[in-house]
Amino acid sequence: MLELPQECNTCQETRTTRGTKRLFLKSVSVWINKPHVVNRRLCGSRVEQICRCQTEIEVEKILSESRKQEESLGDERAKQEWESRPSSKDVDLSKEESPYTVVFRELVPKSEFFPQLREAVLYDKDKATVTFLPVHQRPVENALSTTSTRELPYRIKFKEIDNDFPSWAQVNEIILSWSCSHMQLSASPRSQLSHQWLRSVLLGKLVSWSEVNDISTSATSLQLVPVDKYKEIYVRLKNAYGKDLVKNWTERTDPKKFVYEDVAIAAYLSLIWEEDRQKKGLTEKQSFVDLGCGNGLLVYILTKEGHRGLGIDLRKRNIWDTFGPGVDLKEKCITPSSEHLFPGYDWLIGNHSDELTPWIPVIAARSSPECSFFVLPCCHHDFVGKFGDVKKGQSRYGTYVDYVKTIVEYCGFQAEVDTLRIPSTKRICLIGRERTYRPEDEAAADTRRQAFIDKRTLLSQHKTVRLGSVRGDTSWIPGSQSSQGSSADSGSFLSDSLSQVCEAEEDTLDIDLAENKKNSQVIAARSLSSEESKSPCDDDYDSLGLTFEGSQLRRKRKIELPLVGAGGKESCQGISSSARIASGSQKMKKWAKDFQPRVEPGVRNCHTVPEETKSKIVNRVFDLVLNSDLEEKVKLKDGRQWNKGGLLQWRQCEGEDFTQACCNGDDAQDMTSPGLLQWRQCEGEDFTQACAMEMMRRV
Repeated sequence: MLELPQECNTCQETRTTRGTKRLFLKSVSVWINKPHVVNRRLCGSRVEQICRCQTEIEVEKILSESRKQEESLGDERAKQEWESRPSSKDVDLSKEESPYTVVFRELVPKSEFFPQLREAVLYDKDKATVTFLPVHQRPVENALSTTSTRELPYRIKFKEIDNDFPSWAQVNEIILSWSCSHMQLSASPRSQLSHQWLRSVLLGKLVSWSEVNDISTSATSLQLVPVDKYKEIYVRLKNAYGKDLVKNWTERTDPKKFVYEDVAIAAYLSLIWEEDRQKKGLTEKQSFVDLGCGNGLLVYILTKEGHRGLGIDLRKRNIWDTFGPGVDLKEKCITPSSEHLFPGYDWLIGNHSDELTPWIPVIAARSSPECSFFVLPCCHHDFVGKFGDVKKGQSRYGTYVDYVKTIVEYCGFQAEVDTLRIPSTKRICLIGRERTYRPEDEAAADTRRQAFIDKRTLLSQHKTVRLGSVRGDTSWIPGSQSSQGSSADSGSFLSDSLSQVCEAEEDTLDIDLAENKKNSQVIAARSLSSEESKSPCDDDYDSLGLTFEGSQLRRKRKIELPLVGAGGKESCQGISSSARIASGSQKMKKWAKDFQPRVEPGVRNCHTVPEETKSKIVNRVFDLVLNSDLEEKVKLKDGRQWNKGGLLQWRQCEGEDFTQACCNGDDAQDMTSPGLLQWRQCEGEDFTQACAMEMMRRV
């Protein structure tokens, strides 16, 4: 069983490598866990089972039982068994200690036109060989059935060459062997292509990977969802919505990029939500709000899939009108405040939500105890202004993703990080669906939450102290010196964090609050929504730690921090003023006074003018210039004449209206109307500006 089938002649190809046996095994592990990085026709693989054996007899028994089990199942049972197999962790053959290791994996094709293949991978530690044996495949013609297959088994072997060279100069070999029948080769172009691909592509990749010391063997994308189900949902959504959306695209952006990116995100969220419903025993599909929905494609797809949703953006897009009734899209400005909470929805979505990205975990945490969120960071924004920190040895994007993860943790969520399969360089998403504190600890959790926001906003407004906004500040990074003291357990981490934030910056907060009495009064004031959640701690200004002496604002000094112990009860008495302010933060009308929503840029360079109109304008003006009385003709050396054109002033076009200069005769008759822009009105104006003004007037 460990040998290649005897009825086929064995072909081989050998390549040299400077890598070691350990690096060779790591390179093969990459091919097992992440085949899609080599074969673009694959969506990925799913490792179903890992068996560790001591003898060849055990290996043969496992393979035999696997084949019999597949063949004995009926079509419907085979499909159910195929999909119900649990996914194991990624494989790293370099860490295997058993003499034999058998790995069963499923190759998931990207296209619906290729079959899914179940494969057995046999690792012989002593011989340093890895053999790939196809076991079963699910044909495309009948997706419910599986058929046995032995098509194209192949083996990869590492061979150490004994020589007297030093270790840095040693050269070893990687040998690729495959099974084929030379008599049937001409009649099997598919096998011929497979052999060629193994030799030219796979073997070359394994050689190059085996020379990399720090190569990662684990799959990095789609870690939170099963790859096979993701592929099925993605293909279904793509066929159901993708083609029509691309065909009827009304925006000026690339339709394929935006459509298929949102299709992929919708497929991913569908699986996350399906898992959520199973875990919580829910029957109704989740509702959502997409903050900064842009073109609204994601809202459209998820709504059509049965989810109640709302999309909000600063500016309406033309494509919104094509979605029809039932798709709820609103043109509205969102500011982080108690006025923009969404307690009636299950999930918040931030898909490239720009300045709202750091606020989405906060809004979700304060909307309701059951509210979860999905955020895909793109542009680097802090709570107020741009985010400019860069950690040493890391990119700006990586630093920003870590910062958003820190916000998620400070907001009391268990941060889940994954990488999407979308056509974008910014593919890392963060999900918060599990809280790290008990519901009865919400007040203390919000205290910690607001303390972190204050540190990133109020303190950064000071000219002398700019914590969190200067380049190189790592106070927000968990584990750094400035953030040490954050406790790991759920009981004491709130007190430790508050002590760290409130004590260290108490004097600075005094100055910040004293600088703006009006802002402090806003903090102390009750919004209408606060009456519903009023507590004994919120009866007067004293509960916020604020007193007024004459015209000067004073803050009461910290007496003690709230203690969250077993039982989850905390005392509202003796909390520091920073904590008092944080406890009332959810009732504030605006959580950060200097937050500025994104401003839609003005129209520049005739971007809204149709290309056809601009072309007609340019051609008409060029004709007038070339036929002007002041044209200049130059005689070339070959005897030809070059018309350099002449000088044409706007006033020389007097008598011709704008429409006649821009359009053909038929168009001019249809578009002529009183009040059209005359050429003489353009005297002294830039040509582009005149075109844009006329087009905006027509619209």
